[in-house]
Amino acid sequence: MFNTRNIVTGLISAAALMAGASAHAGSMPFMPRGEGVGAPMGFAELCRRDVATCGLPSGQLALMGVDAPAGSALTSSVGAQPASPFQAAHAVSTSEEASPPPAVAPTPIALSEDAIAGQGSVNVAGSEAAATTALMTWMSRSEREQLKLLNQVNQLVNREVKKASDLDLYGQPEYWSLPRLVDGKLYGDCEDYALEKRRQLIAAGVPQSALSLAVAFTARGESHAVLMISLKSGDWVLDNLTPWATPWEDLNYRWVERQVPGTALWTSAT
Repeated sequence: MFNTRNIVTGLISAAALMAGASAHAGSMPFMPRGEGVGAPMGFAELCRRDVATCGLPSGQLALMGVDAPAGSALTSSVGAQPASPFQAAHAVSTSEEASPPPAVAPTPIALSEDAIAGQGSVNVAGSEAAATTALMTWMSRSEREQLKLLNQVNQLVNREVKKASDLDLYGQPEYWSLPRLVDGKLYGDCEDYALEKRRQLIAAGVPQSALSLAVAFTARGESHAVLMISLKSGDWVLDNLTPWATPWEDLNYRWVERQVPGTALWTSAT
């Protein structure tokens, strides 16, 4: 009988070797990859609960399995507390905690015309032709244009979403979701910011194959999730703790694991 877990681990390790081999010695613009690891438990649970936000094709969802990996750290980072902390009045009721409602996705924030040029051609989710068009359109833009869009989305989402823990919002220590709308305002923690940025960038024409989620420990020792994007110059990070897209090496983080873009596979970061 085939051992599904071993098969998945083997596939992840193979992807890790191919990606890691392209890393530069010395200065590493691209994050090297280690061995295959299980997806963060919050991401795995999200994919079982909300396929659209998870963003994986059905074939990849089958690889997720049903068991959360043992020992996964909670990505509960919200950074420094805001001037007006999330109040108990905004927390969900006891009945809501038992079955958290889905997050309400905000309308994509309007971007400048030059920032979203070409996005109209990407309108068929899961279509191979649309994915190819998105990739070609994205690659045809200069890195200056690409970074302009990344910085716009990073700063706008950071400003629109208020910091709040999963415990405050859902009564759970870990709950990956798009930011939640409460009393007309959006709230979330680190992974919620990352998921919303990914959603907006894909809507603006960025190919999903360039985007991945990653988990790290901050200098303060908090487990933290961010969005990563691969450009010609290397891997960049969109972070709710930083206003600008930042090369991964420039952040004082201890990187733990990273998603293989567009797949259910995750590898350690070394």
